[in-house]
Amino acid sequence: MNVLEQFKATALTHPKLPAQFIELNPVENGQGQQADHLQSGSRQPFGSSDVHKTSILHYRVLAEGDDVKTVYEVTIKLPPSLEEDYYPGDTIGILTYNLPSEVDYLLDRLHLLPIADTPHEMKLVKPIKKKNAELPHYVPKLFTPRRLLSECLDIRITPRKVLLQALASYTADECEKRLLEILSSKEGSNLYNELIMKNEMNLLHVLRYVASCRPPLAVLVEHLPRLQARPYSIASHGRENQFRIVFAMLNDGRVGLATHMLESKLLHPNRCDKHLYMYLRQLKPVFQYREEDLERNIIMIGPGTGMSPYLGFLEYRKRAKVAALSSNRKLKLGTAWLLTSCRYRDRNSLYDEELKQYLQSGLLDRLHIASSRDVESRYKFVQEIIEDRKEDLIELLMEDSTKLYLCGEGRTMLPRIQDTIVTCMSKVKSIPKAEAESLLAEYRKTGKYLYYSMIRY
Repeated sequence: MNVLEQFKATALTHPKLPAQFIELNPVENGQGQQADHLQSGSRQPFGSSDVHKTSILHYRVLAEGDDVKTVYEVTIKLPPSLEEDYYPGDTIGILTYNLPSEVDYLLDRLHLLPIADTPHEMKLVKPIKKKNAELPHYVPKLFTPRRLLSECLDIRITPRKVLLQALASYTADECEKRLLEILSSKEGSNLYNELIMKNEMNLLHVLRYVASCRPPLAVLVEHLPRLQARPYSIASHGRENQFRIVFAMLNDGRVGLATHMLESKLLHPNRCDKHLYMYLRQLKPVFQYREEDLERNIIMIGPGTGMSPYLGFLEYRKRAKVAALSSNRKLKLGTAWLLTSCRYRDRNSLYDEELKQYLQSGLLDRLHIASSRDVESRYKFVQEIIEDRKEDLIELLMEDSTKLYLCGEGRTMLPRIQDTIVTCMSKVKSIPKAEAESLLAEYRKTGKYLYYSMIRY
């Protein structure tokens, strides 16, 4: 190996590994494993409710075909205790599972297949040598190795250096052990970035790379984070006993855990149950549209499925208007703009008919849709809409009663859209770009500008 030759004479620097503090033991005649998702009884990150077991009522396909992502709309039964607890713009967290094939691979690598379905319990190693050692709260009292890996641990995580250092201790082949030691050292930081980070290698990739590495399951429990619930925007509001979500399948060769689980439940009802474990999820600042916002102007920007929360906004406006008319109350709705995008206008533009009805009824004042792969499209991207309509949009944005909402993929797309808004503010108001950036930052601080980055997995 060139790497081993390169570091042959290099003394490696490592921090001291924390003392092992967890042990897993089989339980004789173990009974009482919970039937529900193992994390269903634990507190969830950003959770504003308990976890509820619910079910899928029905679904429809919104888009599919060559060169477009398959997009599903799923209608889910609303747990009765949550009927009054959510607002347009809120999200749910759905508890998910690791892929069975990946769990089986890991069980095999750790020589755990013979006891994969044997009940175990977790304890702190005595005497306790690690300061503030505690058992992970998201693992219940009894579990099997298979369910622990399937429901509790993120086995796709990019391994941190401390995990690679720990794995080296359980690697039989000296060359592979040395490679892990290099990757986890201070001196191997560049190699770690090039091999692990740039290639987006996860734990499973690393284990395939170092075939003689077989760590105890307890070591993985100590070093792997919990398997996080996946967030989905609620794409409706006020529907009796139900709500809907919208999600797109990945189409770049990757398999998303939650999207795969959901699609399997939709397409294979005889093989998969219809149950979901979900909770209300809330970030700060809150991405919501509430009664006090009805008279405000709103600019809603959401490429692709990023427009899904705004369907709830528009349903909320419709219900408020109907309620006002039925009680002879005056309600002056603020102006509402929606900017969204798709690949092909006639093949995967979402909710065209629904949005047309909102336009015709005056609940939506302007709708602009970019289509990136239509040859004759006026706008390819949302940024082009913003640039073309910048005078009207910026004037509306800077009115005291206006709120700006931006929702979508947050790694690259949203930063580009935000930068376009800043550039347009600078042009329209004839101010330096830095001043426009400060003004938009102030809008975020005061809640005039709300930003929600969707997570894709």
